[in-house]
Amino acid sequence: MLTPEKVKPYIAHNDDVVSRAALAYFAKSNLYENDSMLMPLVLKKVQQDTENEPLFLHLAYRFRQSAESIQQVMELVSSPRIGINTKFHLTQMLLYSDLSLLEPYMNELEQQQPFMSSLQKRKDILNMTDDQLFQAFEQYLKDSNGKYYNELDTFYGNTLVEELGRRSCVEEDHILRVLKSFNPDADYGYEIIYYSQLAGERRLETAIPFLCGFLGAEDDLLPGKAADALVRIGTDAVVTAVTEHYLRNGENEYFRLFAADVFGKIKLPSSEAALLELLSKEKNLTTATKLADGLCEIGSLQGIPLIRRLVEAGYDQGYLNLKESLYAHCIISGQPLPELEVWKEQFEQERQLQRLKKLNEFFLIPAPQVRSVKIGRNDPCTCGSGKKYKKCCGSNT
Repeated sequence: MLTPEKVKPYIAHNDDVVSRAALAYFAKSNLYENDSMLMPLVLKKVQQDTENEPLFLHLAYRFRQSAESIQQVMELVSSPRIGINTKFHLTQMLLYSDLSLLEPYMNELEQQQPFMSSLQKRKDILNMTDDQLFQAFEQYLKDSNGKYYNELDTFYGNTLVEELGRRSCVEEDHILRVLKSFNPDADYGYEIIYYSQLAGERRLETAIPFLCGFLGAEDDLLPGKAADALVRIGTDAVVTAVTEHYLRNGENEYFRLFAADVFGKIKLPSSEAALLELLSKEKNLTTATKLADGLCEIGSLQGIPLIRRLVEAGYDQGYLNLKESLYAHCIISGQPLPELEVWKEQFEQERQLQRLKKLNEFFLIPAPQVRSVKIGRNDPCTCGSGKKYKKCCGSNT
């Protein structure tokens, strides 16, 4: 298995496939929380690649900032060499940083109204008492009833949950009672979804059975949120429980797909063992693809032959690019495969085509639209012959 110290330098790697995989290793496993050495590597990558705008900087939003990294971010945001999309991502990184580090730059930041609005919400939440915080959370859930997810202020809701988790001011028994009340045949709104997230923030192992059950829920949000919460708890108990549920739910491919997403993000030997066992038995191509990707995420050297065979035999290319996952894994772990150079050329050609497509879209000038004039068959022909259209140019229509 790969270790964080082994993966860390590859955040600044010149190959975007490798850099993205290294970022995801930390971001999706919550391994960034106490490591202030990650953000300097992210900023180094941004400074190295000013011609192209990395599309995966969102993975670094919550990486820990320092006074030095905040200063670098502010310099990059004001630089004409940095593209507008990259500047947006950099600003979002500021939003999740320690608020005290932003104080010297408030005059500059006040010009960015959407940012300041979100920042004020964070400040308001941090200034709430425990009772006020819980009441605000309950009110948020009440106000969310009947709304589509894209209508919610998810930044506000997520920030409430994170602060509740940090303070541990909601009784564990209350969280478990809410999770236990789940009824798939009833309208449970967003309460179960956000309480699942809170269980993850609190790292409640007592919530593991409920969260495992939610992985198979027929809902657009709950299975993914439950998977995230299980990864957040991230213990051997999670791996054991998800493995047992996985083996019992042989017919529920929906459950198995979300369950497969958990293992690679929990960087434990038990996760690697589970992935190796389950992949060797999995018959569903999409789920097998996800399990193989998990072995890449965790950096399993034992898994390379299994992954390689799946790539050669054919995997679910519509779900993810397993070649990219294996390529990044081999580069970071120093495992040479003869096909790596060929894949690297393929990836570069694909990136060039994408860039060319974007340029074409940018410079493409729509042709002027010509209104079509309907001509009756008995109208004079437009060619000027004096004949009726049906007897002239319209005779062949």
